[in-house]
Amino acid sequence: MNVKRTGTLAGRKIALLTRYGDAGPSSRLRFHQYVPALEAAGAQVRAEPFLDNGYVERFFASGERSRSAMARGYARRLAAIIRGRADLIWVEKEAFPFLPGIFERAFAARGIPYVVDYDDAIFHNYDLATSPLARQILGTKLDPLLARAALVTAGNDYLADYAVSHGARQVIDIPTVVDVGDYEVVEPVDDGQLRIGWIGTPGNAIYLAPVVEAINRLSNRLRLRLVTIGAGEVPGLIVPHDRYAWSAQTQAMHLGQIDIGVMPLVDSPWERGKCGFKLVQYMAAGRPVIASPVGVNQQIVQSDVGLLATSVDDWMTAIDTLARDPVRRRTMGRSARAAAEMRYSLQATAPRLVDAFAEVLATAR
Repeated sequence: MNVKRTGTLAGRKIALLTRYGDAGPSSRLRFHQYVPALEAAGAQVRAEPFLDNGYVERFFASGERSRSAMARGYARRLAAIIRGRADLIWVEKEAFPFLPGIFERAFAARGIPYVVDYDDAIFHNYDLATSPLARQILGTKLDPLLARAALVTAGNDYLADYAVSHGARQVIDIPTVVDVGDYEVVEPVDDGQLRIGWIGTPGNAIYLAPVVEAINRLSNRLRLRLVTIGAGEVPGLIVPHDRYAWSAQTQAMHLGQIDIGVMPLVDSPWERGKCGFKLVQYMAAGRPVIASPVGVNQQIVQSDVGLLATSVDDWMTAIDTLARDPVRRRTMGRSARAAAEMRYSLQATAPRLVDAFAEVLATAR
């Protein structure tokens, strides 16, 4: 990664209280990939994950949620906070997941300036919990953490608005981004098939339902192929399916094989908090996109990089439109890559983050 020189953090110690080690997507993208930029600005950085990489690997392999691993996580987090040795703490989402707000309040009272990051609407686990008791106990648990934060970094406006309405004094927009240097733009395969790509976790593959129905309906007049990375099996699909396991080393290569990237979503509070990272990946690969107009997707998908679709009929129209116009696909793909470089790249956001941290530390001092 090459980023421009920016503010100094010389000699400052920054602790990252992440949810996961670097095997966890949110922690890797929102925290760990910024460590080189923070260190280049002079900071000494240490990461203190709540859950280790072993937990993440077991979860993705089998869906296991280990209670003993959670217990160890609380002990690990408490020890990290007691050690304290930092000039600035950067917290992923919350200090103590699923515990009442008194624990967040105790953390906030430590006296060390801290920054809180949100890339998902995790607060809806609490304020929209199905249990009335859980809503009563946990519904406002994040308020003391937000109110005393020196800064909140938010992945989109929905998350930023929540932070402000719950007491945050300063919020900046830091989208979830890619290192564009990892994504080589290659020419699509020209064999008469249209490859529609999706990347994500098996649990999120449920969102593909309207795309699968649209593809199936179009299959009698278009040669379509679905390419998935990380999805597992896709029930009900009748067109050819190229299925790849997710890997940090191969994901960009596989995205270079698709013609169009898709991000279907349902419109609910949780989905409005998503940061559109799939779209950013497709765009970095130089591919046009089709997405549901939910949350930040509406900002990312401008008319020069892709199309928006709500109903199955909309998805059919969007896929059919781009399938029949390879020139438009190439033009959109070039615009998509340019937008990724300008707005959704590590190269663009890292200097902003370093400057924001430098300002927090200068103000605290």
